[in-house]
Amino acid sequence: MTRKTTKKTTKRKTTRKAGHKRPVPGWIILLSGVLSGLLLAVLIYVKGWVPQPIQNNQPVPGVAEEVVQPVEDVSQTVSKKPDYDFYSVLPEMEVVIPREELEQQAARDSKEYTYILQVASFNNRQDAEELKARIAFTGQIAHIQAIDVNGTEWHRVRVGPFDSSREADKQKRQLEQGGHKPLVLKETKT
Repeated sequence: MTRKTTKKTTKRKTTRKAGHKRPVPGWIILLSGVLSGLLLAVLIYVKGWVPQPIQNNQPVPGVAEEVVQPVEDVSQTVSKKPDYDFYSVLPEMEVVIPREELEQQAARDSKEYTYILQVASFNNRQDAEELKARIAFTGQIAHIQAIDVNGTEWHRVRVGPFDSSREADKQKRQLEQGGHKPLVLKETKT
């Protein structure tokens, strides 16, 4: 027994309910505001409520006339200063840097650095081993460095070293995708 189901198609009329009004378009509100402003301005002008400007040739009541003295031209009496030239001012501005300071800066710039990512630090070696294993599943090789801080042994989980900051940043992003928050450490090569 096969039963066919048919859907009845009904059209709904869009009828307004009682109490619902159509919104007024914005351009009608704008146009009515401009027109009412113009009408108000014309009414104020026709009624004479706009103050008339004071003419310059009429004296202002209550203000005494001031005698204006002509300004003396002193441009001829002021001596002209010489124009400064770049090449004459530059030697006066010269700063001499001591040779020792230059050598120290050159030594700092010539050092080579390695970059290490420190993922975490634990009191317990077992926690550090677990994190090292999780990092190994992402394809990176981590190592554990044990240090003594104020009589307490800490186990640092580190990835690296890397020769360039670009490679360290790439590995850092990969660790961050795994949910870790590594620190980038910069150390000088020995």
